[in-house]
Amino acid sequence: MSRQQEQKGFFKTLFSKWWAWALVPVACIALIFTALIISIGITPESVEEVTSQKVEVQEKLDKSEARREKVESSIEQTKSSLKDAQAKLADSEAKLKKAESASKDKKEAGKKDSKALQNKLAKSESNLKETKGDLKETKDKLDSASAKVTELTKQLKEANNQVAKAKDEVKTANAKTEEAKAETEKALAKVKETPAPAKEEPVTEEPKKETASSGSFHNPVLDFNPSNVASTIKSNAEQRWKDDYQMQDYEVQQQTSAYNQLKNVAVDSEVKQTQMENALSRWGYDFEMVQYEYSEQMDAYNN
Repeated sequence: MSRQQEQKGFFKTLFSKWWAWALVPVACIALIFTALIISIGITPESVEEVTSQKVEVQEKLDKSEARREKVESSIEQTKSSLKDAQAKLADSEAKLKKAESASKDKKEAGKKDSKALQNKLAKSESNLKETKGDLKETKDKLDSASAKVTELTKQLKEANNQVAKAKDEVKTANAKTEEAKAETEKALAKVKETPAPAKEEPVTEEPKKETASSGSFHNPVLDFNPSNVASTIKSNAEQRWKDDYQMQDYEVQQQTSAYNQLKNVAVDSEVKQTQMENALSRWGYDFEMVQYEYSEQMDAYNN
């Protein structure tokens, strides 16, 4: 408790007594003297105390100032560290953004590459399907061509057999012709040996009849109706090569070409007319075989 508080407590206790009021004047005088004495005795100590307190406060103030300067220095260092940290943070953020941008670009490039690869894969699959389709179509065509080759080979064998038969028939006919020639020569020899020359005139006129009758020979192919020939050729091709329009067209062209060539054949002898009629009777509207057989027969005849 301070001195002033003690004094206040003393006076409060004093004034609470009744007899204290009688002593008020005495107390006032005593108080005055006491105050003078106290003021004289206490003043130097208070000054020293105040000075001491002032020094103490100044020291505390100096310490506080030093602490404040130290704190300010720490704050400045902290601010500097904070700036460095902020700069590093900004740099890190920039690097992070750059990395994110690069990653995004890589993702976009990866997506594009993936799409391109998918497109290439889809295109390759499409090309593979088309190639398989083409391969299947080629295989079907090859099978069809093989079947056609087989059929043509069969027809060729039949034609060769027929040619062989025709050659045999030609040989037989040639043999008969040779026999007829021999008999004719014998008859002519006998006629020459006879002494009646006047009767030989009708014999010498027989070649004239043959040359005169040459105008009656005609090409039997011309007897065919052209429109009927065209429709029959087309119908036969459709029946032979069902659903194979390429072979149908080829067949029609070949048969039509053979028909036109046969029409232009000059049939100026009985042999030609007979061979043409025989070929037509055997092969009908198959003009390719008619042409082939007629040519073979005439080549054999001319040889």
